[in-house]
Amino acid sequence: MTARALVITGYGLNSEEETAHGFDHVGFETEILHINDLADNPKELDNVQAISVPGGFSYGDDTGSGNAFAQKMRLTLGDSLKEFIARDTLTIGICNGCQVVVNLGLVPAINGEYGARQVAVTHNASARYQCRWIDMKVENKTSPWLQNIETLHVPVAHGEGRFMMEDKTLNTLKANDQIALRYSKNGESANGEFPFNPNGSTDDIAGITDESGRVLVLMPHPERGMFSWQRDDYAALKDKARRDGQALSDNSDGIKLFQNAAEYFGVNAMKKAG
Repeated sequence: MTARALVITGYGLNSEEETAHGFDHVGFETEILHINDLADNPKELDNVQAISVPGGFSYGDDTGSGNAFAQKMRLTLGDSLKEFIARDTLTIGICNGCQVVVNLGLVPAINGEYGARQVAVTHNASARYQCRWIDMKVENKTSPWLQNIETLHVPVAHGEGRFMMEDKTLNTLKANDQIALRYSKNGESANGEFPFNPNGSTDDIAGITDESGRVLVLMPHPERGMFSWQRDDYAALKDKARRDGQALSDNSDGIKLFQNAAEYFGVNAMKKAG
């Protein structure tokens, strides 16, 4: 079958092409749609199975990263988004999109309280923009996005990626298995150590979900680490594969999230192999 994916763009979001390519690559029928066009016709969501709010710098981050874009979505699409999530659909927010979806209150939505902002994504502890490759451990293996994935090696590029929350909220996230991804060092917890945890995020959190696991937000960029030739260690991986007499796969860690989304909807995609 074919499923439809919608990648929202506009007002400074700038990773829509890469994100759409990820969905296309695994067999989705994908459309990039400006937020104003979606606001004019919210019924577009009725025929969509997956939506993404991609990375970028919406509204120049002038009122806090993702805040203004979230307000626009809330005022124009709030009820439609809640109806979309209530269906058997998938939603992903990446980097600036993570900040938008958090500000919308679509995650963590503890006790089903969609629309209530329960966590914050704020300035990096370093007070610096961080752009580097990082490692993550997958903590929530029940999320459709993260099935059969143990670790991820992808880039980060943000100045406000630090998850913060009250202790009560953190404890609830742990109890509900809503901490999706944690920054790691050599396969173990980063324990807040920079640069392995690039932003000082509470409990090394890199991504969280709603209670269903179908809404995922993460600060790192899977769409910028979908293929082996994008990786920072590509030359070393290629040389090792050659020495071992093996072919290096074109696919890398980031594409796995898109593959899982495709498999969730039974999408047939010849391109998934590799």
